[in-house]
Amino acid sequence: MPNDGLDISRYTNKTIGVLMGGMSSEREISQRSGANVFRALQSLGIRAVQIDAGRDIASRLISEKIDIAFIALHGTYGEDGCIQGLLEVMGIPYTGSGVAASAIAMDKMLTKKIWSASGIPVPASVEIDAVHPDASIRAVSEELGYPVVLKPFSEGSSVGVELVKSEDMLRNHIAEYSRKYRYAFAEQYISGKELTVGILDDGKSVTALPILELRPKNEFYDFEAKYTQGMTDFIIPAEIPEEVTKTIKDVTKLAFRELGLSGFARIDVMLEPDGEFYYLEANSLPGLTDTSDIPAMAREIGMDMPQLVLKILDCVQIK
Repeated sequence: MPNDGLDISRYTNKTIGVLMGGMSSEREISQRSGANVFRALQSLGIRAVQIDAGRDIASRLISEKIDIAFIALHGTYGEDGCIQGLLEVMGIPYTGSGVAASAIAMDKMLTKKIWSASGIPVPASVEIDAVHPDASIRAVSEELGYPVVLKPFSEGSSVGVELVKSEDMLRNHIAEYSRKYRYAFAEQYISGKELTVGILDDGKSVTALPILELRPKNEFYDFEAKYTQGMTDFIIPAEIPEEVTKTIKDVTKLAFRELGLSGFARIDVMLEPDGEFYYLEANSLPGLTDTSDIPAMAREIGMDMPQLVLKILDCVQIK
């Protein structure tokens, strides 16, 4: 057995509820993450149940008599502090960050403002005013230029992330985009290496996993490139100078702390050819699918899926 020797004694007579699925646009990804987590827990000999986090989630949590929640949800209601608040009220310990940090990290614009105030470099951006689109278009053209990247405030998995190459393209698209995503912004397009850094936090120390470089086959790292096998090349460790690696890891730990995150997270960074780097966003509940980044980083240091799941679970403070 590859996982012999792992200590699961604290989970004796405990039932772990794997919260998955949910009601967001990332439901399918969450189901895949949750299935991986469930299989890993089973392989460790830990009792676990799969729970689809629908509107009946409170009654399901009670009926299944779970002791700890392993949150494998992504997006609205799962990653934004909602499920965390419910679990707090019910007195059920859970994986990942708390209510406030989850809500903050889910809001890309708020995240950028906090990082910027902390001296962490972020790309310039312009908020899209759905009521006054012409003013938004003018501001984008004057302050950012083109191309720009359109992003919703609070979607994950690159949902709604679109590259806009000209003012005409933005003008033709802004009304439809604003209907779909009420709160959105245009962000300066950064050309360079796409990097992502995984963080594990056991409550005593914060560890940065090997930096992953993403080389998408598409024009940029969109939803298709992220979740379609073979659409992105994963380079681990990233092919960047050693001193840059150290600097980015150190700044990423700061970025993690400034948002109040805990447990584990993944933070995305763009590195320009001249060595300048910019922080894009934080993911407080990173995907745990076969093609997700955190499992790939963990494999680089010899940590398989069951070991990673146990590491994340061990971060939970059991009452």
